[in-house]
Amino acid sequence: MFGFGKSDAELQKEAMIAQSKRLVTDLLHKMQAASPEDAERLAEMVKTRCKDDKYLPFDFNQKAFKAARRLQCNANMRTADKILHEAARLAAEENMQERGVKLADARKYYSKACSLGAEDEWRKAYQRLQETIMLTGGVHHKGPTRAKPVFHAPPNPHNAKA
Repeated sequence: MFGFGKSDAELQKEAMIAQSKRLVTDLLHKMQAASPEDAERLAEMVKTRCKDDKYLPFDFNQKAFKAARRLQCNANMRTADKILHEAARLAAEENMQERGVKLADARKYYSKACSLGAEDEWRKAYQRLQETIMLTGGVHHKGPTRAKPVFHAPPNPHNAKA
């Protein structure tokens, strides 16, 4: 080629780099709406793809790792919020057994999101909602209590409501 342009080997190397970048970005796009388990699996795929491919630039690998971690954190945060709101609904319905199960599940995703670098603002909001749910429900009694004993007095005949 008379010294102008790029050789076939350089063109093939650039094509391989572009294809590898496209595969990694496709995996990152799949992570945006994935469940936490799928996001974790896809993050591992991104890591292995970036580590195995020697042609990918270092700065692209670092950006891909950071994006995978952020997307995995977002997936855990979304799921923790969803389960926490289900627990709030169960607490309002006085279903304390299932509320406890949902809170335990939400705590699992919360801890995973915290280990992946969740923001402090989200952590505080989660903790406030969890405390509110823990204080909600379980206070209604079907029968008389010490605070509200059975009322045995006869009704007042001169009352307008009678």
